[in-house]
Amino acid sequence: MSTNTRPSGAAALLAAAALVLSAILSGLLPPEGIVDSASEYVYRGLALLAYGAIIAAVLGLHQAHRGLPRYGRLGTIGMVATVVGYGAMLVLSAIVVVRDFEYLLTIRVIGAFVLLIGSVLLGIAVLRARLLPWWCGVLLIAAFPVGDLANALFPVAENLLLALLWGSVGLALRQRRPVSAEPMVATPSTPVER
Repeated sequence: MSTNTRPSGAAALLAAAALVLSAILSGLLPPEGIVDSASEYVYRGLALLAYGAIIAAVLGLHQAHRGLPRYGRLGTIGMVATVVGYGAMLVLSAIVVVRDFEYLLTIRVIGAFVLLIGSVLLGIAVLRARLLPWWCGVLLIAAFPVGDLANALFPVAENLLLALLWGSVGLALRQRRPVSAEPMVATPSTPVER
């Protein structure tokens, strides 16, 4: 059995690029509000692209780790919660293109909480599995909560930290070789007693 992680790595890199572009564009836009200009539509489109690509990357990350004993249920629960959290952000970002979503703030907060829990669990599972570099797990744990806090100091800090996270995961997944079911080292046969 072989797992090709290159497509999910490409999705993570696409998410990172969309997050960086949205951070740049965010500096040119007025504060949050109803979408009414072409640049705001591009910004919202980049957010939708980023969230969709992140979901694809998380699913690929899970596929790469599935079956590893140290990843296990913790990784699966983390993956599901992370996908649900980013899925909520994706849906809310799509709604905001059409209308203001202030009345959906509670759903956004719940989605962010689920995403936080999921990314922490997924990060711990990635660290335990030792399939990707350790910093991928650390970034999964830290990027979302630290980015949210850093937004108070620098308005696009969260997008930049998430771009660092998914760019790093994307590079790690793209450079990883497919895993095969065949053992890397032949096991010595037991000697025959005479």
